[in-house]
Amino acid sequence: MAFGELEIDWDYLLERIDRLLDLGEARLTSGFAEENIDTELFTRAAAFYWQGDGLRPLLDVDLVPLEALVGVEPQRASIVKNTAHFVQALPAHHVLIRGERGVGKTALVRGLLPQFVAEGLRVVELRTAYLQDVEALVRWLQDVPLQFIVLCEDIDPAANPAGYQSLLALLNRGLVGCPANVRLYATMTDEAGASLQGGDLERYFGLWLDVPKQDERGFLQIVQQLAQGYGCAPLEAEAQQTALRWADQGRGFSALSAEQFVVHYCAERAEIEGQDGEALAE
Repeated sequence: MAFGELEIDWDYLLERIDRLLDLGEARLTSGFAEENIDTELFTRAAAFYWQGDGLRPLLDVDLVPLEALVGVEPQRASIVKNTAHFVQALPAHHVLIRGERGVGKTALVRGLLPQFVAEGLRVVELRTAYLQDVEALVRWLQDVPLQFIVLCEDIDPAANPAGYQSLLALLNRGLVGCPANVRLYATMTDEAGASLQGGDLERYFGLWLDVPKQDERGFLQIVQQLAQGYGCAPLEAEAQQTALRWADQGRGFSALSAEQFVVHYCAERAEIEGQDGEALAE
């Protein structure tokens, strides 16, 4: 019998397809429920990460104050404004943040927490290795009465093509495809972005920000502000030169390099001051 001669009950067939789709969605959702993700976590922490087998809190999340990220004032203002709209239940964009490694892309997102956590904002970090979980994670978060930024970190189409396609599939549905209480903020290195055709990714995001590299002056400004946050006195000229040498040793004039130097410098200062105090006591 030829295919055209078959009698097909289209109503029944469509009903079965809908049922299979429902079962698939239920299975997708149950995969997260089976992980026993405790919603009480959201009252004990502000930042979390998805590890592929469960959601875990970042109890000691590294927060660089937004004010310490100098040289990115326009980008900072844009992401703060968009996030303010989001937590106020106003229309808000998904955000793409691009730049070299260490320039402060992730810090730009984490730094939103002190300003917005009291308004119900939480951040869930999703690394590129687990990007294929993005849709299931988003669907699970939609039932939690908080506002979530899902931070897709260092997305790399070459490293995880399937995960990258999952992200695009979710974004391609526009704001309707993502629950009202979830927005996707993604970071991408210039190296990863170079493999894409121009505009291939940007069109999926309503807001994209380019984070530039710092120069010496900007680097020292970041160092001074971070040092103040650690309780250190302002760096004198000699200490500033030491900071520049630190950056010149291959670390670069990035926010990450500045933070690493400040940790090193302030620890040494505390050790020296402690030794001086012991000497005086003797």
